[in-house]
Amino acid sequence: MNQLRAFVLSVAFTFCGMLSSYSQSHYSEWMVSSEMKRTPHPYNLNFSSWWPQWSYQVGVELDPMLDVYLKYEDPQLLAYLKEYPQKMIDANGNITGYSYSDFNLDNVRPGHFILRMYEHEPSKKDSIAIATLMKQLDTQPRTNNGVWWHKEIYHWQVWLDGVFMGMPFYTRAAGRFYPDEVNDFYDDAVDQMTTTDEKTFDEATGLWKHAWDETHTMFWADPSTGQSQHTWGRALGWYAMALSEVLDVMPESYARRGEVLDIFQRVMAAVADYQDEATGVWYDVMDVDDPRNYLEATCSSMFAYCLLKGVRMGWLEPSLRQNGIKAYRGIINEFVKKNSNGTISLTKCCEVSGLGPENKPQRDGSFEYYMSENVRDNDPKGVGPFIWASLEMEELGYNIDNLNEELTEIRSVECGDSDMDAIYSIAGVRMGKQADANRLPAGIYVKSGRKFVVH
Repeated sequence: MNQLRAFVLSVAFTFCGMLSSYSQSHYSEWMVSSEMKRTPHPYNLNFSSWWPQWSYQVGVELDPMLDVYLKYEDPQLLAYLKEYPQKMIDANGNITGYSYSDFNLDNVRPGHFILRMYEHEPSKKDSIAIATLMKQLDTQPRTNNGVWWHKEIYHWQVWLDGVFMGMPFYTRAAGRFYPDEVNDFYDDAVDQMTTTDEKTFDEATGLWKHAWDETHTMFWADPSTGQSQHTWGRALGWYAMALSEVLDVMPESYARRGEVLDIFQRVMAAVADYQDEATGVWYDVMDVDDPRNYLEATCSSMFAYCLLKGVRMGWLEPSLRQNGIKAYRGIINEFVKKNSNGTISLTKCCEVSGLGPENKPQRDGSFEYYMSENVRDNDPKGVGPFIWASLEMEELGYNIDNLNEELTEIRSVECGDSDMDAIYSIAGVRMGKQADANRLPAGIYVKSGRKFVVH
C-alpha cells in the first residue's frame, strides 16, 4: 500500500511540475500543459480511459503540440510526443488499432503526426507504418471521377472531412518517399480537391456542403445534386485546414499549386463573410439562421487559425488578419474557461456530426440532426486548432497579457523581420539564421518569403 501511495504521489508531483514549468504567458503553452495534466498519456487524448487509440482526434491534437515544442522547446513536451509512436507502432511497423481493410480516411490522419516525428527522428518501424498508410491511399476506393471514398462503409461518398484526413499526409509523404514521382501525386491531389470543390459548392449560399453522394441516392442527399443539406462548420474547417497544409508542401514551382490556392482563398473569403459580427466566431451550422443554432468552438478555432496563417503566408489579403484576430479574441471570450486547478478548458465543442450510414437514419443531415449531437469541453478536434491559432497570435506578438491591445507593430513572416536571414518553419517557428541551415532537421522552411526543403 505504501509503495502504491508513493507511486501515486510521484505521478502527481511529476505533472504538477509539468504544469508549473510553463510560464502561462502564452495560451498555446497553457492549453498544452492543461491537456498533459488532464491526460498523462497522449494515446488517451480522445477521452479513452486507458486503452491506446489510433485516431484522427489524437493526431489533430499532437500535430499542434509538436509545433509548440518546436517554438518553445520544452523537453517534457517532447517526451510526451514521443510516447505516441513508441506505444502505437511496434518494432515491425504494425499499428495498434489500425485496420487496412476498413479503408477509413480518418485512420490515415494520425500518420501525418507520425510522419512529422519521423522527419525529426527517423526510425525503420515508423517508415514501415507510413508505407502502410500510403498503400491504403493507393488502393482506397474512389468515385468514378477519381475522389477517395470517405470510408469503405460510405460507398461513393465524398466528405469535406476526408480531405483533411488523407490529403495532407498523402502530399507530404509523397515529397519525402517518392521524390521522382511527386508531381504525379500532386496532380492526383489537385484533381481530387478541385472535383470536391465542384461537387460540394453551393451557389445559393456561397458555402460548401458537408458531403456529396455520387449516386444521389443516399437518404441524406439531394436527389438532383447529391449534396447534403447544410454547411456544417467543422466540415468546412477541416477543408480549409487541409488546403493550407497541402499548400505548405507544394512548392511554388509546381504548376497547379495555384488551383489549390484559389480554392483556399475562396473558402476563407466565404468564412469571413459568415463570421458573427457580435462575437467574432461562427455558428455550428453556417447556413441556418435559427435560435437553436449555437456558437461552436472547434470550427471557430479552425477558421481563426486559417485566417491568421493564410495572411502570414501571403496567401490571403492582409485585411483578413483583423478577422482572424477578432475571431481569436472571440474564442477566448466565448469558449475558454479558467479552471480552479490552474488549467484552462475549451468549451462548447460539438462532439461529432456525420451522415448515415444506412443503419443510422437519424444522421440525415438536417438542421435538427446537427442540433441533436452532444456538446462537450476539451474535444481534441477543437483543442488542436485552438493551439494552432494561439501560435499564430503569438507569432504576431500577442500573449495572454496584451491580447486585447492593438499592437502598433505586428510581427509576421511575410513582412520580414529586421534579420532578413531568419529561417522559419512552416508553422511560423523561428529556427535561426542562414548559418544554421545545415543543422536543420528534415522538413520544409521559409526564408525571405520563399520555401526550401531540407532532406
